[in-house]
Amino acid sequence: MAFGFLAVVFISREVDPAEFSRYFHLKSLLYMFLLCGTFVFSIVIDSLRMKWLYSFVWKEKFPLYDAFFNNYMSFVFSMLTPFYFGGQFFQTYHLSKMGFRSEHNVNVILSRFVEYLISVTVLSILGLVRYRNLLFSNALLTSKLILLAYLISVSFIAVLMVSLINPPLIARLFNVFKRIGWIDRLIKKITKAEDWDTRFLEWTKKLKESVQVLWKSGFMFFDFPLTFISLLVQSFVLYLAIWLTSGKIGFLDVTGLFYFLSLVVFYIPTPGASGGVEAVYQIVFSKILNSSEKTLASILIWRISTYYLPIFIGIAFLLIYRYPKEVAK
Repeated sequence: MAFGFLAVVFISREVDPAEFSRYFHLKSLLYMFLLCGTFVFSIVIDSLRMKWLYSFVWKEKFPLYDAFFNNYMSFVFSMLTPFYFGGQFFQTYHLSKMGFRSEHNVNVILSRFVEYLISVTVLSILGLVRYRNLLFSNALLTSKLILLAYLISVSFIAVLMVSLINPPLIARLFNVFKRIGWIDRLIKKITKAEDWDTRFLEWTKKLKESVQVLWKSGFMFFDFPLTFISLLVQSFVLYLAIWLTSGKIGFLDVTGLFYFLSLVVFYIPTPGASGGVEAVYQIVFSKILNSSEKTLASILIWRISTYYLPIFIGIAFLLIYRYPKEVAK
């Protein structure tokens, strides 16, 4: 959280305080609670998806309260860890504590991960197509870094999708990388594994098996639209934050930019990309809204509503949560 505060302090040096106070004022507190409630609604949708999945595919009872706790705390732990990796670990742990079979839990986490990546990639293309001249022009000093980060994310997602369709093709690609010394050394350093190629290939095979289980059940045809709805609700929160501060930009434009930049800030190594999110969104949206003050007010309202406030609520939720009696026994 300190990184986010420092980023805001740094950004505010270029902002006129009097002009900023026109957009960020006492009423903004009301906006934050409204937007936080809207954001939580997207987690409710994800919780219903998980509850229905266990009921539809494996005929297992999963109370909505516990499904909501699983999804909400997954968000909290994602926001408290670098590269958002903590959420999936918590989800798996909680599902196991609930007594569900480990192979089912892996199927759920990995399949939802694939759904999320595909959906975000599709939505990010909206922002890329609409604002390509801005995102990749000299108007942004960071345009080359933004492009590089986005291409890396999309390339990883493409490799993942190909691995689901044809794992042997990925194996041949890894054999090529393995023979290129500097690439092999770089990946070993990042993954801290000598056999990184074998491990990733095994993981993709498990991923393919997991996804196939749910597709064959027919549930994914129902779940994919709900994934998009949940993601659209999340981008709607940012749209509302901008609209409430008199920013004029279309909902689909906000959605496209939101998920485009989500793939960019993923590589910022602070917990929940704190600091980087504020800086990158400020740089991009200030060029569109033509006002640093209006943009900073919008980003602050949105970030407090969907990051800081939900984290504090999540910590309280974690303290009062109790597992069902039959599980505790």
